[in-house]
Amino acid sequence: MTTISIFLTCLHLTTTHPFELVTFERLVNFNAVEPFQHRVLLPAIVAGIQHFLPLGEKLLFGMLEVFGWIALIVLSHRALVMFNIGRDDLMRRVLAITVVIPMAMHLIAPDLQLASAFVAEDQRLDLGTWHPVPLFYYVYDLPAAVFTLGMGLLLIGHVQAPRRGLMLAYLLVFALATVNRETTVFMLGFFALLFAGRMPWSRLALLLGIQLLIFVTIQWPLNWLFADQVNPNAQLAGTQYENHLWENLGLLTSPLYLIIFVARFAAGLHLPVLMWHRWLDVRLVAALIGFSLPLIGFALLAGRVQEQRIFIETVPLIWLAALQVIAARSEAGDRRPNAATATAPLGTRQTLVPEAEPATMSSRRKPTGAEGACNRQPD
Repeated sequence: MTTISIFLTCLHLTTTHPFELVTFERLVNFNAVEPFQHRVLLPAIVAGIQHFLPLGEKLLFGMLEVFGWIALIVLSHRALVMFNIGRDDLMRRVLAITVVIPMAMHLIAPDLQLASAFVAEDQRLDLGTWHPVPLFYYVYDLPAAVFTLGMGLLLIGHVQAPRRGLMLAYLLVFALATVNRETTVFMLGFFALLFAGRMPWSRLALLLGIQLLIFVTIQWPLNWLFADQVNPNAQLAGTQYENHLWENLGLLTSPLYLIIFVARFAAGLHLPVLMWHRWLDVRLVAALIGFSLPLIGFALLAGRVQEQRIFIETVPLIWLAALQVIAARSEAGDRRPNAATATAPLGTRQTLVPEAEPATMSSRRKPTGAEGACNRQPD
């Protein structure tokens, strides 16, 4: 795991480069443009370390990225345990490492620039001018994905076994993640869908209000602090965000580019989720509908689709959803989920096993530990 993390970090640092207005030096000196500069968690950590150690920014950001990849794999293993995916722990450890594949597709793999898709020369059809365009490196991308997966697991763990400590831990991680990137605001949709019907509406409204208060308390001062560091490319309704909607839609109207985009997005893992959505756990339905879809919509508006890193927070969720539906579909065989499963509301537990159980099912061992917790009815 450590070796893979070091390799991915070195590959990321050597095949990409920071945007000229958001270099490592400018981030650590807090003079990069908005909205990039107010994502201050990692720049503040690096600046703090440099007060005590004579280390360069690239080395320190690289070291933090190594820890980020390790944390991602560890959390992915925990997610597989929670959803009882994999026959044993060895298989889960191997499967957990596969999360780096779709992540690398978004963070590291270059975009294919199609100057001309096809050409005709000497009455023969051939490929036109293609060349890879390296992505930009942003220090907060990988941590944002790690935080999102961690917050999702804390909430799902609270659904399985409600404990005040888990909710407090979630709020603390939410606050820390908000210092890293403002996309945590989309967690409110996930939270609302996940707990609708699982807790009183008054308590749900209170917890949503607390999260919104945390978000505003952190984001407003950061936006105010760096308000003078104007983004020269900002075009979105008087904000510091860029507007790339029509550019993105223009690219996606190219059939060849659209095929490449679909194949690359989450390494194609969204396809089994779409095909076998009837086997998708309702808790992951809440994550994909409440968090991923709004994030993707905003990314298409304010981000450049060539930089698939703009979708990075949703990649671990899609990876987990894909493994969950594949495992559920494999266990069910040719049987389809019953009608109650297919239409179960988000506030109820989804059952992935048809009502008519084969006699041999009763001979299976009783789940224990984390596996048993995943199968318990929520309170």
